[in-house]
Amino acid sequence: MAGRLAANNENRVYYFTIESRKPEELKIMMYGTPYTLIKAGDRWVNNPSNLMEMKSGLVAAVMLAAGEI
Repeated sequence: MAGRLAANNENRVYYFTIESRKPEELKIMMYGTPYTLIKAGDRWVNNPSNLMEMKSGLVAAVMLAAGEI
């Protein structure tokens, strides 16, 4: 989809790529780990099926970098 994007959180930069995008779901690849983020009301959260949990601050930074917020 898109090239490599950068999310800034807590004085760190996290690089990721968008694998797929739907209105209520965003799938990304960050450092070899797939993450699915889903919309829950007015905010984005981890999909419970993710192997790793992404903290809420990083989720917000990813969504900002992806142009969703």
